[in-house]
Amino acid sequence: MAKGGKAKKKLQVPSARVAEQKRTGDPASLLPSASNSEERVCWRFTHLDLDGPWGLTQLDHERLLTLITDMRKFESLTINELFHQGEWPGKCHDVPLLPNRTALERLEILGLPDMTKIWKLRVGGAGRLWGFLVGNVFHVIWWDPEHQVWPSKLKNT
Repeated sequence: MAKGGKAKKKLQVPSARVAEQKRTGDPASLLPSASNSEERVCWRFTHLDLDGPWGLTQLDHERLLTLITDMRKFESLTINELFHQGEWPGKCHDVPLLPNRTALERLEILGLPDMTKIWKLRVGGAGRLWGFLVGNVFHVIWWDPEHQVWPSKLKNT
């Protein structure tokens, strides 16, 4: 018996007949939109700054779901569509030119002081998702809801 006096359910293994009806093979041919996945953005969180002022730990549940929903929308775009169409939705900046000294200090603390380019994605009005782009992989570093990493000279952008 499981905790609370309830009997555990046994894992139901599909019958051979069900398994025979399943399509098998290359996941790229089975997953919708997977055939050109290498052209579309995907995410890594290995270098996420958990201790700095722009970490995801400060987000409440609702805002985190909104951010993930926006990131999911970005996944339908190619790297060219995201970052090479002008200013939005994404743009690249030279790390040494970051106007926020705290951002430069955080990169040092994260062991990333030698990065030369940093990329941002605009999410909502002032929100920015910051990271490093390697191929089609966006390595998320910061969530900047108040546009503090690279403040705009224009209001509400």
